Amino acid sequence: MKGLISVALLTATFGCSSHAATLFSENFEDGTADGWTLVGNAQISGTQSIDDKSMRLKQTASATAGVDTGGHSAVVITMHLAATGLESGDNCYAEYSTDGGSSWTAMIQLTDGQDDATFYSATVTPTDADDNSNLRLRFRSTGDLLGDYCWGDNVTVTGTAGGVTPKPLLAVSGATHLGSVDLGDSAQSPLTLSNDGTADLTIGQLSGLVAPFSLASDACSGQTLAPGADCALSAQFSPNVSGYQSADLTIPSNDESSPLVLTLSGTGVEPGTVVDDFDPLSGSGAVNRTLLDYATLTAGSEALVATSGYALPAEAAHPSNRFEGRLELFDEATSGQFDEHKDSFRYTGTGDSTRKHLPEFDFEFVQTGSHLVPAQRGSIPASHPEWEYILEPGRVWDENGDNGYSRAVLPFTLHQKNANCQHNGLMSFLFKENGSVSKVSYQIASETCLYFQFDMWGLLDASYTPQAVAGAATLRADHQAEEVGRMPTKPISELANDHPGADPSQFGSVDETDPAYMTLFGFVIDGVNYVGGCQTRQGPHPYCDRITVPSYSTAKTVFAGAGLMRLEKLYAGVKNEVIANYVSDCASNGNWGDVRFEDNLDMGTGNYNLTGYMSDEGASHTNNLFLPEDHASKIAYSCNEYNRKAQPGTQWVYHTSDTYILGTAMDAYLKQQRGSTADLFDDLIVSDLFAPLGLSPAARVSRRTYDAKAQPFTGWGLTFLRDDVAKLVRFLSADNGTINGQAMFDSTLFEAAMQRDSSDRGLDPLTDYKYNNGFWAHEVKTKVGCSSDTWVPFMSGYGGISVLLLPNGTAYYYFSDNDTYLWSKAAAESNRIRAYCQ
Repeated sequence: MKGLISVALLTATFGCSSHAATLFSENFEDGTADGWTLVGNAQISGTQSIDDKSMRLKQTASATAGVDTGGHSAVVITMHLAATGLESGDNCYAEYSTDGGSSWTAMIQLTDGQDDATFYSATVTPTDADDNSNLRLRFRSTGDLLGDYCWGDNVTVTGTAGGVTPKPLLAVSGATHLGSVDLGDSAQSPLTLSNDGTADLTIGQLSGLVAPFSLASDACSGQTLAPGADCALSAQFSPNVSGYQSADLTIPSNDESSPLVLTLSGTGVEPGTVVDDFDPLSGSGAVNRTLLDYATLTAGSEALVATSGYALPAEAAHPSNRFEGRLELFDEATSGQFDEHKDSFRYTGTGDSTRKHLPEFDFEFVQTGSHLVPAQRGSIPASHPEWEYILEPGRVWDENGDNGYSRAVLPFTLHQKNANCQHNGLMSFLFKENGSVSKVSYQIASETCLYFQFDMWGLLDASYTPQAVAGAATLRADHQAEEVGRMPTKPISELANDHPGADPSQFGSVDETDPAYMTLFGFVIDGVNYVGGCQTRQGPHPYCDRITVPSYSTAKTVFAGAGLMRLEKLYAGVKNEVIANYVSDCASNGNWGDVRFEDNLDMGTGNYNLTGYMSDEGASHTNNLFLPEDHASKIAYSCNEYNRKAQPGTQWVYHTSDTYILGTAMDAYLKQQRGSTADLFDDLIVSDLFAPLGLSPAARVSRRTYDAKAQPFTGWGLTFLRDDVAKLVRFLSADNGTINGQAMFDSTLFEAAMQRDSSDRGLDPLTDYKYNNGFWAHEVKTKVGCSSDTWVPFMSGYGGISVLLLPNGTAYYYFSDNDTYLWSKAAAESNRIRAYCQ
């Protein structure tokens, strides 16, 4: 048989003591499921538990852990189990298996009538659990309704050292992939064979290697190793042709799993070929992996796991395989698991639907060093009825246990079609540059979305087609520049070290935003982005710098507001242009003949139904703006829904439709100035602002209508990374709207937007609030301890997004999704760090 490279831990102790030793103990109090394989809706919870945490199983699910009792006898297993909400036919189980999961024995079974959250316990001493590396423990639920829950807790396995039949156990350590080697040259990798068992290990004659692989040295063949002893050998790779090559080394022994077969591999390269070592990894590859291991990714089952399973480990080695080509997944529409947490609009029911599955995945990638780069970035339009992908660069590395494959992790986002909700996920797979690829594990366990929240996970078949990717060299160079050009980041806790007396807890304060709904936050001061948040329902996200967040109405500031201020800088007087002259739908009803561009930006068109705060915006008829996919429908609604009620520029009434009209008008104006191929977003926002600021490719894509017009939404539909947000706020706050010392905006509009012109504060949405040129502002005198009126301009986005542009040149931002918009503690703390009272 072909075995896996592993290092077994010898836990037996021989000699004077016969006391029981604890071989396994789990109470889930660390809040993780590390070491457990989860299938279905299984996760850590504090709702029912013996202490503070337990393993929660919902409907039909399982959680399985392996225990090695090698060298121990008198093994004792104890498990605890509770249930809630069971109906007839529903069951909760605590089980064990002594044959690696082929068969199971129930220790506890709970049914309807035993579902009052009482924890039951059972203790067993199965003799076949002694000296057993295949012992498995499992909590399992079989329910079919949303309210069926099982709760597993406090698991222990003990055993007495010794008193068992001695067995040898062969273990191997060392790298089996010998990397990229010049033709005509050689590379060697030392390997160690050790006896981690309790009896002598007899090793036979090693065999099987063929050119260009050989053994440079072999001190193991024919050797007998006492328990704890080891021997050394050295594998050699001497390529004479280019490309990936491999060969098997067979190691016979008296280990019960003999023979062990190791796959050695390497890549021959032409002399002088430059190996791409961007962001090199220096680990040995000796990773102790318990989640998403080689067996799981090649032949395992789907599971929602702790995010640590997708993280780059400390001992990761630089990748020995190179990916360039197309990755395609299969059976996306029918595979995978889905668990709903919130569905305000009743998108889904108990049956299957397209919202519960990934859209089709078939994309090109290139690799640079230890980074995997998608050929397409930003929101990618597709035919799926609900979802579109946003792909972000991932990481690639080697682990010794992956049998010559390299391991890749890819952050991705499901972006709600024609809307702005974003659900953040991770993918992981193994590959070789010859086209071999494992299954792809994926999961989504976080989002920035007020009304639709869920977990989604699965394990899909895949194909990797190595091929040249158009523009690969540019993709690699651009990605390297993006990585190098990021603003420096530090954990928010470091703020107290760099600014003595600062209280980091006032940023992302739990008193203002529930951490369970916080995607990310940051405080920007002196060119450093102090960051926090980044949690998922399965632990901290391992690639916080690659989490995408939606703009919602912050786009009204950085697209609509910045767009008109930039236009006014380039073409003085455009702010006073009349809407009806540029938007034919608005010209037809007579309500827009005296409404200026700036009136639309200020939410002061005079056309509305109700003046109550957000009354018009919250009405169901706004679906006629947000749901249609074509420009004709969106602009017809926007121009004709509201009647004239007030003189333009006098009454604030919030309408996203007004910003959509403004975007249409500004785009028409720009085409009039520059020709029909001009584009408001690409030419004015991206080329003039986002690109020179170094914003990511994700930020350089706007949601647009799904027709030939491709009208950018203007008032929503942008995507940001946290580095994008930090660079935008530095540009607006500390850099005062300049790039390389050059003012990018009309000074009159910008000064008014930043509340520096007391004669032009803007219109009044609420008491102590202003709205001017797409920017909100709040008077914070009493909140921060100032003696006179002090205005803080800010951006705001639907669901729980706030971005503060503080008067002292600092900035604070957070992206959350529980509909809270509090930030006075952060504003006050910024004032304590650097006073800004006016």
